[in-house]
Amino acid sequence: MPEVLEPSAPPATSVAPFEQIRVRAKFFFEGDKKWFIKGVTYGPFAPDAAGDFVGDPEKARRDFTLMQAIGINLLRIYHIPPRWFLDLAREFRLRVLISIPWAEHVEFLNNPKIRRQVEQTIREGVAKNKGHEAIFGYYVGNEIPYAMVRWLGARRVIEFVEKLIRVAREADPRPLYSYAAYPPTEYLLPSNVDFVSYNVYLERQRDFEKYLARLQNLAEDRPLIFGEFGLDTIRKGEQEQADVLSWHLESVVRGGAAGTIFFAWTDEWFTGGHDITDWAFGLVTRDRQPKKAFYELQKYLRCDGSITERVKLDRYPRTSVIVCSYNGGKTLNDCLESLDGVTYPGFEIVLVDDGSKDDSQAIVKDWLERRQARCGGVTKDEETAAKVTGQHHDARVEAYKGGEKLPDFIWIVQPNMGLSYARNAGAHAATGEVFAYTDSDCMADPDWLYYMIGTLISGDYVGVGGPNISPPAVNWIQAAVSAAPGGPSHVLLTDVVAEHIPGCNMAFHRAAFHSVIGFDTEYRKAGDDVDFCWRLQTNGGVIAFSPSAIVWHYRRFTLQAFRKQQEGYGEAESMLRFKHLIFFGPTGTAKWKGQIYGAPRFTWLFNKPIIYHGVFGHGLFQSIYPTPQSELAAYLSSIEWVVLTGFIAVLGWPLEKLRMVPLLMFLGTFLVALSYMIHARIEAKFDTIPARLLVAFLAFMQPLGRGWARYFTWLKYKVTPTRVIARPEAGLDAGAHRGSISKLDFWNETGKGREQLLTEVFQLLEDEGWNYSSDTGWKDWDIQIYGNQFWSISVRTVTEYHGGPKCLTRVRLLYHAVATTYLINALILAVLLYRAAFAQQQHSDYWLWGLYFLLLGSFGLRARRLKRRVADLIIHAAQSCELMRVFGAASKPAPK
Repeated sequence: MPEVLEPSAPPATSVAPFEQIRVRAKFFFEGDKKWFIKGVTYGPFAPDAAGDFVGDPEKARRDFTLMQAIGINLLRIYHIPPRWFLDLAREFRLRVLISIPWAEHVEFLNNPKIRRQVEQTIREGVAKNKGHEAIFGYYVGNEIPYAMVRWLGARRVIEFVEKLIRVAREADPRPLYSYAAYPPTEYLLPSNVDFVSYNVYLERQRDFEKYLARLQNLAEDRPLIFGEFGLDTIRKGEQEQADVLSWHLESVVRGGAAGTIFFAWTDEWFTGGHDITDWAFGLVTRDRQPKKAFYELQKYLRCDGSITERVKLDRYPRTSVIVCSYNGGKTLNDCLESLDGVTYPGFEIVLVDDGSKDDSQAIVKDWLERRQARCGGVTKDEETAAKVTGQHHDARVEAYKGGEKLPDFIWIVQPNMGLSYARNAGAHAATGEVFAYTDSDCMADPDWLYYMIGTLISGDYVGVGGPNISPPAVNWIQAAVSAAPGGPSHVLLTDVVAEHIPGCNMAFHRAAFHSVIGFDTEYRKAGDDVDFCWRLQTNGGVIAFSPSAIVWHYRRFTLQAFRKQQEGYGEAESMLRFKHLIFFGPTGTAKWKGQIYGAPRFTWLFNKPIIYHGVFGHGLFQSIYPTPQSELAAYLSSIEWVVLTGFIAVLGWPLEKLRMVPLLMFLGTFLVALSYMIHARIEAKFDTIPARLLVAFLAFMQPLGRGWARYFTWLKYKVTPTRVIARPEAGLDAGAHRGSISKLDFWNETGKGREQLLTEVFQLLEDEGWNYSSDTGWKDWDIQIYGNQFWSISVRTVTEYHGGPKCLTRVRLLYHAVATTYLINALILAVLLYRAAFAQQQHSDYWLWGLYFLLLGSFGLRARRLKRRVADLIIHAAQSCELMRVFGAASKPAPK
């Protein structure tokens, strides 16, 4: 039997004060140092004369000495402890997580007396040891029976647990608070917990890791811990226990959880009024002899550094972190400092300054000087700088070796070319096998690349992304803006597969990047990440999601900046629609197949979740499933609905019976904003009525601003300049205008068909300056050519083969009215019909109807001129690839 390693130093009788453990997104921190829970359950033991269940001081001291030897830093106990126990835990620098027991097994919600007793139990239990430094936190409940939850109603139980947490915080605001759930009630997700905790017993690693990924997404941006996990050595044996607990710890760390608590410390266990002798879950025996699992876990737990340094990845591919910045001086220093603190070995930083006009360059120089002073191993890398300069002749390049302690650094300063161009420039300069992207307004978590790369290499993935979380706000306006809808977020198809990942936190294999030829430089502000992900997925690639690969993303500091951001997103949506029509709905908003994160997911108004309880409520894993994003809520808050509401209000105001219609329509819009206001997660210290009202206002205005920008850009890019349409097609002979302009037929006897024709058409469209969309695989046309503000023309082609290389290619041109055409006609018809129905002198409107018919004639004339112009372009393209136009019988050859 191996010897138990002694603590590096004996416990001091007087220890320095504990720093309070705080939550930052998905992790715990002790000061500025990340703190991972390495816990065990302790007891309960047979009660003593005082009724306490933690044994005696002498036994506890022996246990704590052994715990210090293995590296335990937290105890979970199941009753309120006496003061001496907490003092002794503090002496050994152990923190204590306390479960407060109460009657969870009875119908506690339907009896007011029992409810008051439970609340009093929580209040008194927390107050008993108020302010003690050794207390990490409290569980205000533990594994409420699933049948009782189903009986009482999940929503009512959640609200009661939330109330218990509020009662506990009033008694002592210092500790952290949570509820200990388990798989049959995974849906009990109180919104005000500090961390999310589940008691899970799964003995197969693959099943556990799949469930861990699910729980991570349920926890969203809060820490996830496992409140209990263990294996019985009576039935399974010591070796299997050691193996299972070892892979459990590895999976917890690689899966990004904030800690785990092993059940239990010792085989000694008292519950239900008697000792339990037919279970043996302990890391040590009843007489405190370490089992094999003790020594296996000691290899991981006994360390002062990060737990990720002990649990290694399978490999560490060289990674290039590419940061693109334009006027990002306000946050650039924080971004670079955070990247210097990333613990991943052998990566480099590539900073692309896209023509900033602020003090960004001075900030980088100051950072480089401080870097050199902090680590003398930083040296200039002239070879790399010269190589990158050769790729970017119009840019200034500097490169530095980071030595053993810091990452290498490449700095590119180029003229302003847009975000996508900057991202491509960074990739061309990078030397890594993996490209990881973040923005200059982001700060990376120290283990960011550990989780990102760990997920990327864990399967056949082309890329991976992670969440972006707002740093703590400095005022209530920032807190409200951060909680408002419309921020960058991820969209998940499953717990591990993403449909979209935000551009500020994504990584791709070099080969995957080059397979789609990088980012599309048309996207200068936003939308490039969406386009990139869709192109990868269209090519068959799968993008993963790593829930703990966190970057802190500064949200827009002011309301004006938030407005500009939403307008930029609206512009990007409009541009994306031209290229990826299948992914958009009729109003121009993206249609996601997956679940959008970053917004309130489990609301009970428009997006009520579905819970699988199992037959008669006996399911072992009773899962919660969010319903798809409410299309009704999306329509009620859309700019189209609000405009329609205003139009009906104006049109129907003279009619007293119709005045309620627009009010009811606006009530629907108001309820959507109200629902968002109620369920938005605002930082506690800024969660005030004004902040909630501002969230409601932003929830109302955000889709309007985004929609306006979308339509404005849509109309801008859906119109070909008038000079292009008016310019006659060059190179056509006098007979080119003969025949139909809707049906064009072309003959060729050298095997040239529709493929050659379409290639020439695309080239002419580009050369002449037309705006158009091409088929992405989901349309029944080949090209849609945008003309004036009212019409577009779709082009369809097919080739018939008539023996050998003889081909007949047919082209059909069809009119398509754009949104403005329908809108103008609807408005005019509504006014005319309204006057016809309610005006006293109807004959006076004849001239208005006459003007309307003249307008229709004008629409028809503009449509025909556009089709004539497009037909000329098609004929020109056909002549360029030696296709001869045919008419009559020649266009109907007999089949052979």
